[in-house]
Amino acid sequence: MRKIYVLMAAAAILMVGCKNVGNKKAAEAAQKQAEELAAQKAQAVDEALEAISAEEEINYREAVEKLSAAEAIGEVESIAETLEKNPDYAIPFASVEEKPGFNDGDANEFSKWVGTQIVYPEDAVADKIEGRVILQFIVNKDGEVKDVTVLRGVNPSLDAEAVRVVSSSPKWAAGSQNGVPVNVKYVFPVVFKIQ
Repeated sequence: MRKIYVLMAAAAILMVGCKNVGNKKAAEAAQKQAEELAAQKAQAVDEALEAISAEEEINYREAVEKLSAAEAIGEVESIAETLEKNPDYAIPFASVEEKPGFNDGDANEFSKWVGTQIVYPEDAVADKIEGRVILQFIVNKDGEVKDVTVLRGVNPSLDAEAVRVVSSSPKWAAGSQNGVPVNVKYVFPVVFKIQ
């Protein structure tokens, strides 16, 4: 009888040891998957920013949507689950069901409006500085532009002017998910070119 208990105890120790090894392997696999997703996301962000920054003619909207989609790589929860846990979550532009509208149009209308509001900084004109300032901002549930930040700058004067103009945006028609207004995160290029 004693041998049976000893064998059972040994089997239990072996099973616990195997379980711990299994947990360790599972943890290592999860870590590896997380690292791979992070690498994919970083690569997608780099490619989108390079496309936006390229001097040749490209479809900027496509590149911006690609950058927004890159933020969603590796998301485990659905948007509905995320919004349920955090109602203030800003859905990436590429993922939102109903995109925000600007002046009865879309982001292209916003681009036109930004173009009419930009005042080229004198110091940048004097130094012949040009380029694209890549901004990120949120169109909140009330249609207001909030949290304007520079993702990739060109020059402090140009960066500040881009932030000033986008921050002064009139209200948008809010985006929605399943008919409910939501915060939407945009990545937006502001192009500065001396004419």
